[in-house]
Amino acid sequence: MPVQVQDNEDYFQDIHRSLRSNGNPQHVHPPIRPGVSLINTSVSQMIRNANRIRVCAVTVVNHTRWRLESAGVFVGGGNVLLPQQPVEPQTAEAFVAQKTASTATGTYGTASYLVQGSPDHPLFINVMWSIAFDRNIFKNRLGVEVGHQYNRDDFQRLYSPLGRRADSETRVFSTRDGLVPIRIEKNHLLVTGNLGNDSKTEAIIHVYENWA
Repeated sequence: MPVQVQDNEDYFQDIHRSLRSNGNPQHVHPPIRPGVSLINTSVSQMIRNANRIRVCAVTVVNHTRWRLESAGVFVGGGNVLLPQQPVEPQTAEAFVAQKTASTATGTYGTASYLVQGSPDHPLFINVMWSIAFDRNIFKNRLGVEVGHQYNRDDFQRLYSPLGRRADSETRVFSTRDGLVPIRIEKNHLLVTGNLGNDSKTEAIIHVYENWA
């Protein structure tokens, strides 16, 4: 059953005031609850349980009043240990991807979420991760996009230099190497993203309503 959440209007107003005053909602302490994937575990434990040397946990924290429906995970390298879960309002969910055994590859791919109830429906949040196998040559990389579509080719488009210049009126995205934060504002959403620089690490995405 979906998590039933009553609107905490004071919380949403705090976020709106914070965005208007300094553009930063991070100091607001939300009543975030663990979702299905995190009820009996933690992200750090999920990472420790993965037995490969290249691992990425993708955590999505939903600060909005809209459900983030699972639209799909497209893995280019490696495999996903746990299925993608829909992210209910004021809830956090995570899944873990890891490299394929006995191969000189990392783990990389995209995960997409449909923002249910958004006035800009259909609206998708697409997340790209890449944890490199050879860390002497490549860096960990995170990409986040807000737009009206998604597909299996999102990884190449978000990862490549040419793709990263392809913002349009219907899509806006940003790609950064590990430790450099991402921030996107579009379609009444503010999405932030951070990725660690370790070989087994977490990409954490925060999704806020943005009416500032």
